[in-house]
Amino acid sequence: MATVVRGERRPFGPIANDTSGAAVTYRQVGGEGVCRWKTLMNGMHLEGMWNCVEYVVIEPGAWVGEHVHLRTEEIYHIVSGRAVVTMDGVESEAVAGDLVTTPIGSSHSIANRGTSDMHFFVTEVFPGEGPAAAPAQLHVPDLLTAGAEPGHRSAEVDLTPHFTGDWRCFRLVEVPAGGALRERVPAGRSIVLHVLEGRAVVAVDGTEHSGEPGLSVAVPPGYAYELSGPADGGPVRFVVTEVGVA
Repeated sequence: MATVVRGERRPFGPIANDTSGAAVTYRQVGGEGVCRWKTLMNGMHLEGMWNCVEYVVIEPGAWVGEHVHLRTEEIYHIVSGRAVVTMDGVESEAVAGDLVTTPIGSSHSIANRGTSDMHFFVTEVFPGEGPAAAPAQLHVPDLLTAGAEPGHRSAEVDLTPHFTGDWRCFRLVEVPAGGALRERVPAGRSIVLHVLEGRAVVAVDGTEHSGEPGLSVAVPPGYAYELSGPADGGPVRFVVTEVGVA
């Protein structure tokens, strides 16, 4: 999707946000206890069928209530802590690095039964046509392989079999201290990257966005970006969610 001004198509620009300033929610979606929740990106400001990008912290003993996805498809990426995820009535434990998919029509809830906060990153996309897939859970770090540059590692999950919407892929990327990743987003796709570990600078469209874990940057189709970490810091680990643009 893009705006039209006097008959001319104008593409959307980048977006930058972070996880500071989260709202405090009580009994979220009919659950129990306290969560801290923030919308990082509103889908109306992104090209493609994004609905929203969010970050949620569930405090010990709290949970997000069970709900059915009738309008959007969703992924959870567990950032830290441990969770109990209930998908279509089936419980499973999830740990940092797990990716949990919720197709259209499925129900889920997520609980923190531990003693420390549990953090997770959320993306919702509007559905397409066709039969829904079954929910899935994958431990993404198990897929890490060495990249072309020294010290770089990455893992990629093809999201297309898991959903009816125009999801493309989910990537976990590690860049060493002093290293950088330079990419151009293909025309027909848009991405949101989110920093998990380390200090990072994301340069896109002539502007640098710097931050620590929690920095999120949306990059529209056709834009080049560079993510780098300082030489005196540790490695940078981040995730990239990629969605198609009709």
